[in-house]
Formats: sequence, structure tokens, C-alpha cells
Amino acid sequence: MKPNGKNSICRLSPLLATLLALVLSGTPALAHEMGHHHDDEDMAEHMRAMMEVKKDIPEDYRIMERTPMLPDKESLATGQRLYQHNCSVCHGEKGDGQGPAAAGLKTPPANFLDLDHSAIYGPGEKFWIIGHGNPKTGMPAFPLLKPVDRWHLVNYILQLQQQGAGEAEHEHHHEHEHHQ
Repeated sequence: MKPNGKNSICRLSPLLATLLALVLSGTPALAHEMGHHHDDEDMAEHMRAMMEVKKDIPEDYRIMERTPMLPDKESLATGQRLYQHNCSVCHGEKGDGQGPAAAGLKTPPANFLDLDHSAIYGPGEKFWIIGHGNPKTGMPAFPLLKPVDRWHLVNYILQLQQQGAGEAEHEHHHEHEHHQ
């Protein structure tokens, strides 16, 4: 969890500045770490677009650090159903950004399992983007989804991130055991 209030913005600023500097430098390592299989130029453009859209998100959404919906079994099941129906074609079944339509997109869809990449937007920002889209990255808007359903989706996406982090930690631990 991020700290509350303006401190979170101050603490994120150096991280965001570093990410932006890496993106603008066209660092190949950044594209590799993001988990996308697109060339560096596409990834740099995607990251620039993500940073630009933050400016468009109203502050009320930028400061929302948690969802107002409890991520209980019912919310996660609803979020999963909505995700499979609306999101998986681009973002992939597992949230890895490798859905069947991803290859045909100009900019790669978000890889929710890449925690550094996905952490650029907080829960409120994710909620806002689902409803308004992001023309800078090609993310379509879903204005017909009720707000409660958008929050269920955010809960599910956050769960995908937690599962991805757990799997990555398990793989890292398993890989470390083999090297000893």
C-alpha cells in the first residue's frame, strides 16, 4: 500500500522521473523488464503515453489508493467475468498483455503482471481509465460499465497482480535453489 496524501505523490515522483528518463533514453533493458515482446520504440511510446494520460486524470481519482468495494469472493468473481468478456482479448487471460488482439495493436496493452509498469496507475486511476479509455495508448473506453462493475474489475486486476507477484517470487525462489 502506498502512503496517504501528498507524500505518496512525492515518493512516487523520483520513481516516475527515473522511469520516464529510462523511457526517453530508449533503454532496451526497460522494454525487456516490462515483459512485452515488442520493439523498444513501441515500448517507449507506450510508457510516454501512460505518463501523459496521468495528467488527464482528475486529482480525485489520482489520490484514490484503494477501491471502495471489498474484494470479496463475489466482487472478484464479477470482476473476473467482466475481465474475460471485455479485457482479456487485449490484456490476455492471465493479465500478461498477450491477448489474441495484442499483436495487432500499435502500442502494447498493459501487462498487469509487471508490477513496476502496472503501479504507474493507482486503483482510482485504473477505475477512471476503464470508464474513459486512453486514446494515447489505444485503450478503449467502457462508459456503459456501471461504476460498481468498474470497481469489481479493478479488484480483479489487483488480484491478478498479486497472483503474478506470488508466481514470480515462487519462480525466483525455485530458480535460486537450482543455482546453489
